[in-house]
Order: sequence, then structure tokens, then C-alpha cells
Amino acid sequence: MAKIIRKKRTLRIERVAIVLFVFACGLSLVSSLFLRSYNNSLSMQVQKMETEIAKLETANEAAQVAIQNLSTKDRVLTVATEEGLTMNSVNVVTIAGGE
Repeated sequence: MAKIIRKKRTLRIERVAIVLFVFACGLSLVSSLFLRSYNNSLSMQVQKMETEIAKLETANEAAQVAIQNLSTKDRVLTVATEEGLTMNSVNVVTIAGGE
């Protein structure tokens, strides 16, 4: 009977290096794709927030104009006369601006 000679397979450093290199390349590819998609989603969220901010600023400006229109002296006098109040000029005090 012939002896069966078995060769021991040695783990070569080149094979380990190649496997690690392929793994690192795959990992960098996956992470770059993930980061790119995450960056796109964040930029879409920023655009939505900027649009919402612009809408709210427009609404605030419209509200400021409405407040200014409601607080004019003519409107106050109109509402007072509708309620039956009269303006007594003796009770009106004018304060001069301190220059």
C-alpha cells in the first residue's frame, strides 16, 4: 500500500491581505452609497423646512399688516362711535417726543 501524502495548506499572508482588501473595498462602497442617500434625504428635509419657513414668514407679514390696519386711530374711533362712546378732546393729552 502506498502512503498517502497530505500536504498541509498553509495560510498565506497574501491571501489574507487580498480578502481583507476586497472586504474593505466592499465596505467603503456600501458606506459611500449609504452616506450619499442619507445626504440626499437630509437636503430634501432642509428644502422642505425652508419652504415652510418662507410660508410662515409670509403669514407673519400678513398678520403684521392686519394688526397695523386694526390699530389705526380711525378704526378705533369708528368702533368707539359704534358703541356709543364720544371723544372728549379735553381728556386727550399729547406728549411731545423727547428730542
